[in-house]
Parts: sequence; C-alpha cells; structure tokens
Amino acid sequence: MTADQIGIVVLVVLFAAGYGFRRWYKNQARSYKISENLFNGYTLIIYDHNPRADGATLEIKCEAPLHGELEGCDFGIELIKKKRERFKMLFKDYDDMRFVVKIADDKKLAQGLLEKKSLLHVIRNEGLQLNRFRFYVQTKNGSLMKSPEFAFSTRFLIYRPDTGKYN
Repeated sequence: MTADQIGIVVLVVLFAAGYGFRRWYKNQARSYKISENLFNGYTLIIYDHNPRADGATLEIKCEAPLHGELEGCDFGIELIKKKRERFKMLFKDYDDMRFVVKIADDKKLAQGLLEKKSLLHVIRNEGLQLNRFRFYVQTKNGSLMKSPEFAFSTRFLIYRPDTGKYN
C-alpha cells in the first residue's frame, strides 16, 4: 500500500468511528432538572427526560415534610395568555393526556409522569394558545405549589423566558 492509500483508509476509519460515536451519544438517555422550588417545607422539582426524542416525558415530583400529606394531590398546568389571563388544566380531567401518578407508601412523595406529545396534543385539540405556562400541584388541604413560568422553543424544548424586568 502506498502512503496515499493508507491516508485514505485512516480517514475513512476516523470518519466511521466519529459517525458511530455521534449516533451512540445522541441515543443516550438524558434528564435535565428544569426547576426546583421550596414552599413551606414542600419541594417541587421538575425534570425533562429525553427532551429531543419522540418519547419525551416530563416528571413533576413533589415532596412533603409530613407523612400522608400528598394522598389526594392534583397535578395540573396553568396556561398564561399574552394579556396575563390564566387558564388552569388538571391533568386527570383529560382522557387523552398520558399522565401517570405514583405516590410513595408513606404518602410523602408524589411523582407525576407526563408525556410531552400528549400534552401538546390536548392543548391543540382544546384550541388553546400556548405562550407561557407553569406547572402546579394542589394538595388535599389546599396548598398550591407553582413552578416558575416556562415556554416552549420552536423545537418544543422547555426554557424559562425572559421576564423583561431588570434591576
């Protein structure tokens, strides 16, 4: 083999290895913590699992300071329109929404898993505008925990939009 042929073979092997590594890296499962808020001992944490994949899921996790407080909690989303009008949606009220709630045995931890595609499907079918939104959890004793405001990017990735307030 000549030096030119060896160079071409090395370049092809490097290209194939780079392509294989990129495919492996993109297929790895990823989880991003979007927000973590504390409310009088309660903790509300929101994760986005595999945000660029088709089966992207949102995890809303709520922890209570005492046992048994999260037995009858409700998960929902509050849509905020351009004129700051608010529309609340409980996830359990929609049959099309793929939402699963897991409550720990001591009822101190409630975890809701929501498929992002089903959320967008329900919002489009209801004819609602999706500008900004926030997730919320309401406990049986009336405590309401809300996340910060979020928005979807053009690729349906969740981000925290600019508030426009400085200083």
